[in-house]
Amino acid sequence: MIVCTAGHVDHGKTALVKALTGVDTDRLAEERRRGLTIELGFAPLELPGVGRASVVDVPGHGQFIPTMLSGCSGLDGALFTVAADEGPMPQTAEHLSILSLLGVERGVVALTRADLAAPDRLAETAERTRELVKGTFLEGAPMLPVSAVTGAGLDGLRAALAHMLAQVPPPPAGAPRLRIDRVFPVAGSGTVVTGTLTGGPLRRGDAVRLYSSERTARVRGLQCHGVPAEELPAGTRAAVNLAGVRLREIRRGDTLAAPGSLTVTDRADVSLEVLPDAPFPVRTDSQLHFHHGARSLTCRCVLLGRDVLRPGEVGWAQLRFAQPLAAAPGDKFVVRFFSPLATVGGGVLLELAPPKKGRMRPERAARLEALARGEIPPPPEPPPAPPSPAVPAPSDGAEQELAALYRQYGLTAPAWERVEPRFAGRIKEARRALRRLRERGELAELAPGRYVHREAAAAAERALRDAFGAAPFRLAQARDTLGLSRGDTLLLLELWDSTGVTRREGDARRFT
Repeated sequence: MIVCTAGHVDHGKTALVKALTGVDTDRLAEERRRGLTIELGFAPLELPGVGRASVVDVPGHGQFIPTMLSGCSGLDGALFTVAADEGPMPQTAEHLSILSLLGVERGVVALTRADLAAPDRLAETAERTRELVKGTFLEGAPMLPVSAVTGAGLDGLRAALAHMLAQVPPPPAGAPRLRIDRVFPVAGSGTVVTGTLTGGPLRRGDAVRLYSSERTARVRGLQCHGVPAEELPAGTRAAVNLAGVRLREIRRGDTLAAPGSLTVTDRADVSLEVLPDAPFPVRTDSQLHFHHGARSLTCRCVLLGRDVLRPGEVGWAQLRFAQPLAAAPGDKFVVRFFSPLATVGGGVLLELAPPKKGRMRPERAARLEALARGEIPPPPEPPPAPPSPAVPAPSDGAEQELAALYRQYGLTAPAWERVEPRFAGRIKEARRALRRLRERGELAELAPGRYVHREAAAAAERALRDAFGAAPFRLAQARDTLGLSRGDTLLLLELWDSTGVTRREGDARRFT
């Protein structure tokens, strides 16, 4: 069973996890130097009557919300923290909104640093916290003052967590699925990925697919918190040693799953809820950051049946993704604004192969309502056609030609409307080739109509990694290293931000 921490920066999440588990989840030297959680941390937690659970410790700083989101899939509950001597703060509320949007149903509230709060201050914090969680999954949840320094309240907290997890129903049977939140090499073993395993058990020797690509691999080995296993059930933290795939072919945000169990798509019809405290409404053509499992993408939002969705409202929308998404109907997601960078809402994926047209038709909304209620199943996926190499598909030539063209353009490709005329008399074929190249991940969209070949992006990534390694770098430094304009460099960096290749640190970036 999986529990994540949540709460404002410096409200004692990591210290509390260490007091509960004995594990310091701040494993990076920079985290220890700054006293600030930057990356996800993991620890096993022994609970009376329940056994071993896994704790995911997430960053609390607003700058690292995307990292926090990458650790919040497949949760059975939340350990929600509020510092007793400070009370609720901005990320306290944002983390609560995110957990609610992701469908978390259980939690325990820890009023941390209770040794630093006078009785009247502790009572005030408890009251403000009860007001904050009213109407959410945490309303009525146990609220316990604790101290990681003195140990006060820790036994009661363990008991409350054990009681919470004892109420978790068995996971529904299904295909195994692991949303990758860490990738690293192990000497003598090769590539290892970690994540929360959901859906079904994973066994040593299983064949798996790496989504959104078409790469397949074999499970060479399995561990949970350092303990080897032949099989791991759903609802565990898993480290998976993979055979048949290289380190550079995997990154955080990819998904490991049974072949054929997920749909790869460039758009989805969804139920979208805008938070009551969202700074702006969502309008048709709004550009949004889309967070799904450990994956972060950019998307364009096309509202269905209306043109604006105001704070506190729920409606239907089609999200059109800048890169292919691997998903299943019923998956939860969170969306954030570009500027100001803030969580705006989230919802549920309903249909993964929807039409692009007819957004104002009443029957479109009626179908989505039925899908949301579970009254009709989503349309079945077609069986892929068997390959027939002797008879090339009509667009093979155009695909090869278009791919070669974008390799030639490198990182400075013109807008599509300037590329399309090169295919005079074959415009439909060119558009079909463009779509297929995007679906396969050969082309990535930097901005509407602006594409870059993955080989060019990979070469730029290697150049910057060679130049800066794990050190932070600024836009101007990347521009000078790559020899690009400021605008082209910014588009490339924003693409990497959205796919988890880089992460923002103030006005600098760092490779993950």
